[in-house]
This record gives sequence, structure tokens and C-alpha cells, in this order.
Amino acid sequence: MDYDKGGMQKDIYIEYETEYTTCPLCGENRFNKLHTERGILGVVRCLACKLIYVNPRLKNPEKVYCGEAEKYFAEAKLIFQGKAKHHRDPNYLNDLKLIYRYKPSGNFLDIGTNMGFFLSNAKGRNWKLYGVEPSQSLSEIARKYFSLNVKTAFLDEANFEDNFFDIVTMTDVFEHITYPKKLLADVRRILKPDGILFIKVPNALFNLFKLYCANIYGHSCHYDIFDSYEHVVHYSQITLRKMLERSGFKVVKFTIGKPMQTPVWHEYVGQYYQYPSPWCMDYKKQTMRSFLHLLSRVEYYLYGKNVGYLAPNIIVIAKRNV
Repeated sequence: MDYDKGGMQKDIYIEYETEYTTCPLCGENRFNKLHTERGILGVVRCLACKLIYVNPRLKNPEKVYCGEAEKYFAEAKLIFQGKAKHHRDPNYLNDLKLIYRYKPSGNFLDIGTNMGFFLSNAKGRNWKLYGVEPSQSLSEIARKYFSLNVKTAFLDEANFEDNFFDIVTMTDVFEHITYPKKLLADVRRILKPDGILFIKVPNALFNLFKLYCANIYGHSCHYDIFDSYEHVVHYSQITLRKMLERSGFKVVKFTIGKPMQTPVWHEYVGQYYQYPSPWCMDYKKQTMRSFLHLLSRVEYYLYGKNVGYLAPNIIVIAKRNV
């Protein structure tokens, strides 16, 4: 059954909906193409700094999340009613546990709050919670159903004070940012000198691994590997470190998060994508994700705590380089 999505994504894009760009890390315009998705969206790798990014990319890809509030609510209504958990809650709680180890209290800003699922899990600790989310529909839901302090704005429009936040988070957000160095400059301004920046992004090397496997089996054109309609920059540990260091940050820690066990309800009922589904409904994929995560941990330690090809995501803790 077709999944009734809340967002504004399309299956095929054409030229007038896209724009060409230079490398978001080094500014070069020399690249080789790796893949094409949704008609015209190109996944390329910079020949100078090796960053993987989308070129051409959608104009204003954040507008994908400017759908109708009613559809977003319907997608997750059991969560808002307290009758079900979000399928990412275990991942969010692990992320917050790591953040707590570095900063157990203080002003906490979540960038790209969406409907508030991550930030709502941060309640009940010694953090004063703030959020910023440019989608009117999503930010309204976060305020209404989770009573979160979320501004409807991009970060540079939110008028936060300098040196105000002890913690700034971007959980599955930074890969959506078309001008990452500009955003990091804004984060650096509002982050205290001893504050921490938490980022979790999909691992570009894992996407390359998936592309390699898909090409072997002839499936590379049948589904999104890079989610290029919304994920416009794809980071490896090396390129994420470069992006942070060139933006005035120093890396404190790189690690790997547990895989998301994506639910499959929507395949049967066209909705309920947000809720965990029983293991028996998708045991093959769930087992494979868990097995790959175990292998990725082995790979991580074998290669000197470097995130390799088998980890689905990368987590980094960084501080201002003062």
C-alpha cells in the first residue's frame, strides 16, 4: 500500500526545480558523478577535498518539510496521544545519554526540531530546552503536543544571544544543510566557550557500500540510496572533521550510533510509519541492520576508532576552538 507521506517530496524532479552548486566544503567545482536519483538529482564527489554532495540539488530542499500539519499529525497521532512510542526513541535516548556525559545541565538548543520527538525525550533533566525549526507546520506541532519552546525560524533568524548555549544538537539534520559552514558560524557564535556541539549524520561511506551492493544486484535505480531530495551533503568521518575544523571547532569524539530499526506498518496500512513494528514483521532487515552494526563496531576499533563503510551513521562531539 502507498505510504501517505506528510511532506512535499516528489518521485521525479526536473531541471527548473534544481540548481547547480560548488563544493560546500572547499568551493571547488571539479567532481565526478557517483549516482543519480529522482530524475535529475546528482550525487557527486569533489575531486579536491573528497566531500560527497548533491549537484544539481533541489532549490530550497527544506521546503520538503512544509507540508500540511494535519497530515503530519495523522502520521504520528498515537505518539501524541501517548498510545505508542516513536521508532527512533531508543536511538534518541542513547544520543541523550552521550550528551549528558559531557553536559548534564545548561541551556540546550536543538536545531531542526521537526515535530519535537528528539527534544521531548530530553525533558526531565537539568537542561533548559530550546528548539528552532523553519517549518511552520512542524514547529506548531512541537509546541502544541509536546509543549516545547520552539521558534519557527532558521537559526540565523532566531536572534539568540552570543555565548548562550551549553549544548547545541543537530540529530539527522546537518546533512540537510545547503550552506553548512554558514550554519556552523552561527552555532559557534551562540555556543559558550566550554559548550558542546552534538551532530549525528548518515555515514557517506555506508551509502557508498549500499550503492556498490545495489549495482551488483542491478537495483541501484529502484530506490533512494542517498535520499538526495533532502540530504544534500554526505559526510564521512574525514570530511566531517574537515568541515568542523575549518569552521572553528575541534573534535572531541567520533563514535557510531545504533541503527534505526525502521518500521514497516506503512507497507500494509499506508500510515503509522512512526511506530515500532514487531520484529516478526521485518526480521530479515532488522537482523541484518543489527549484524552490520556489530561488524561496524569491530571495523571501528580495528581501524583506530575510525568510522568505516559498515556504520550507518556518524556521531561527533565538538567544541569551539577558542
